[in-house]
Amino acid sequence: MTTDHADPRATTDPPSLRLGPVLRHVSDTSATIWVEVTAPCRVSVLGTTTSTFTVCGHHYALVVVEGLEAATTTPYEVHLDGRRAWPPVDSPFPPSVIRTLDAGRTFRALVGSCRSAGPHEAPYINRAEDGGLGVDALRANGLRMLDQPPETWPDVLVFLGDQVYADDVSPAAARRIERRPEPRDVPDGVVADFEEYTWLYEESWQPEVERWVMSVVPSVMIFDDHDVIDDWNTSMAWVDEIRD
Repeated sequence: MTTDHADPRATTDPPSLRLGPVLRHVSDTSATIWVEVTAPCRVSVLGTTTSTFTVCGHHYALVVVEGLEAATTTPYEVHLDGRRAWPPVDSPFPPSVIRTLDAGRTFRALVGSCRSAGPHEAPYINRAEDGGLGVDALRANGLRMLDQPPETWPDVLVFLGDQVYADDVSPAAARRIERRPEPRDVPDGVVADFEEYTWLYEESWQPEVERWVMSVVPSVMIFDDHDVIDDWNTSMAWVDEIRD
């Protein structure tokens, strides 16, 4: 999928990873890896190569690796136009791996929802009643996984909605919204278009612990109301009021 929008971040530098790798669907013999990169390129994982596609100046790829063996753990790297982009040089984290399904293994799901990105420090980690967001469970579980063998990790991350808060953005996103180039017919303090939504996902998925976790545990996601706006389509009365 392409658009007519020019990429405002176009560069002559070699392509690099902006987000990911995010491990998505994993079966007994295959795995899908998602990435966002800084420029169009060829993305390779375990000998499988695909080209990026572009949406509103952002470049993505889905690499479907097939021919894996069931019940195995396979380390992987991500190469962009033949250059290794993942893992980073001198990474402090264990290798990213693909663990194919094992019919004899107890299946473990790590379930969560309503994840609002914020700095992992006070006052953001304070309890909600104290004006904070609470401790980030995804990060906390990632830190625990660092000291655990892969066979004890969750087999899937289930993100049950509100991956981002479009109507209650972080301080960093709010500052970017304030620098919009021209007045727009949208409420203050909320994201308004595809580009601004990408800010929220980048902020949520880029921190190194969370990024590593999502590179080693498959994830499935749905969206909920805050991914769009508070109470989105919660009732016909809400729809009628908003349309009025």
